[in-house]
Amino acid sequence: MFRKLWSLLAPFHRTFLVFVFLAFLYETVQLGNSYVISLVVTLFGSGVAAYTWIFLVAGLLLFDELNMRLDNAFDWHIIAKQSHPLYRFLKLSAISKFLKMNIPWHHKHNSGTLVGKVGDGVWKTLEIVDVMSWEFVPTVVQTVISLIPLFFISPWVALISIVTFVLFAWLTIKGNREKEPFRAKRQDYYEDEWNKSIASVQSVETNLMFGQQERLLRDQSAIHDGIIGEALQEHRLGIFKYNRWRIRVLTVARRVVLVIWILQLLQGSLTLASLIFVSVLVERLFSSFWRFARLLDRAAQNSEGAKRLADLLSEAEPVETGSIQTLPSKPLGISIQDVCFAYEGDYSEEDGALHDFSLDIEPGQVTALVGPSGAGKTTIRKIVTRLAGCQKGSIFVGGIDINDWDGPQLLEQFSYVPQGDDVYIFDETIRYNISFPRPEATDEEVINASKLAGIHDFVLGLKDGYNTQVGERGIRLSGGQKQRVALARAILANRPILILDEATSAVDAITESEIQTNMRTILTGKTALVIAHRLSTVWGLADKIVVMDNGKKVEEGTHAQLVDQGGLYAKMVSLQTE
Repeated sequence: MFRKLWSLLAPFHRTFLVFVFLAFLYETVQLGNSYVISLVVTLFGSGVAAYTWIFLVAGLLLFDELNMRLDNAFDWHIIAKQSHPLYRFLKLSAISKFLKMNIPWHHKHNSGTLVGKVGDGVWKTLEIVDVMSWEFVPTVVQTVISLIPLFFISPWVALISIVTFVLFAWLTIKGNREKEPFRAKRQDYYEDEWNKSIASVQSVETNLMFGQQERLLRDQSAIHDGIIGEALQEHRLGIFKYNRWRIRVLTVARRVVLVIWILQLLQGSLTLASLIFVSVLVERLFSSFWRFARLLDRAAQNSEGAKRLADLLSEAEPVETGSIQTLPSKPLGISIQDVCFAYEGDYSEEDGALHDFSLDIEPGQVTALVGPSGAGKTTIRKIVTRLAGCQKGSIFVGGIDINDWDGPQLLEQFSYVPQGDDVYIFDETIRYNISFPRPEATDEEVINASKLAGIHDFVLGLKDGYNTQVGERGIRLSGGQKQRVALARAILANRPILILDEATSAVDAITESEIQTNMRTILTGKTALVIAHRLSTVWGLADKIVVMDNGKKVEEGTHAQLVDQGGLYAKMVSLQTE
């Protein structure tokens, strides 16, 4: 885990090295404090003059000032160079990762779990770095520096201290490895809890309507019972097995050190002043061992969350293959040739969403995709925009293979209106939501787009007009109003290719008629792909209608031609007109 964390924090390696230097300097100065009492005893035994004591006190005051300033520099380095910059770096790295990953990746991950994993992982990573910075590294440095004079004054005690330190470290590392399964299971419970907590809040109306609050609370209680159960097993192992052994090791070491000092005093190889100094050093050392063990325990407790964050941020990102710089003339056509696609893994006939699918959309042409639910219509939008990569076949936009397009540049050729459930409305103003693809758009442009989308009159009736806050996911808007905001957003984007995925499925009949009247104006000069279940929306609009079923194209033609064929389209028309 620590190797992964070190790799993740590569931009801070130099900062950490500066910190280690400051730690050595700081702890070296601290060693002087341990020698003060021994120095006083030595001077007193020598019968020095009175002015010597004055110089000693004055020197100590200067030493204290230096020590304070060094302490301030040490603290400021951790706060200003590590903690806050690290938080910013990890958070932005996570958001960057989310924005770079493709649609299939997002489909595989629960959004609540992802957000919880990042939040928990960032704080636990910061906790590990803070533990290392504030306490662990200074403790290790303090141990090394304390051992140096101890080797000269009482070498056997120094050797006993090293053996004790090694045993402490071994017991701590072994104990934490034994606790890892409990921590991993507990982290699984945490991720489940984040997911269910967010779902409980987002589904509050459904919960209230069906009276399932107690059931959800029981689910949460079961999760927390699992968290506590794993935690108790982990702590029981630490307290009753490994802490006992660490106490035994330290107790035996203290008694052995005491025997060595008694022998040295009897032999005359250790003075009283030296005994005071080395006893302070040894107590600092033994206290450091406990601190070292507990700090390692704290780091290990946070390691599972930090490891999962590191794994998330190290996941391979989609490789950008395109580099096209010269844009083709507009409008742009689309050509799909023998495409096979599956959302997960390799394509197979059983798991595929599209099977040997081919379609040509001429520049400036309006093509409609119709068919039963699950036929693969929305999947077409995802593959032509390269939000999901197909396993077989080729797709061309403007006569250029989409794999040769620069990804962001390709997406700049498309605007779209998703089907009702997929419309995303930001917790911002109506103006913000409409102008999202073009923040610099003028009020006049926003209003013109809103009129074409049939939402302008509604907005004017609101107290704050276009500055009305719409709430989380547009909670203050109806489904039809969200869809019209999304349509206005796509119109304002004014891109060469417009994809309408059930763009009027949630609006009322009067509004739909108004939008249909404006649709020719909206589509002027654009290539359009219209996905529809309500066939009446495409009869007089589409130049060509493509009928899909089970990921395949089964019919193609105009409305009249398809009705005359008496196939699936004719059956759908018959059912809807009845």
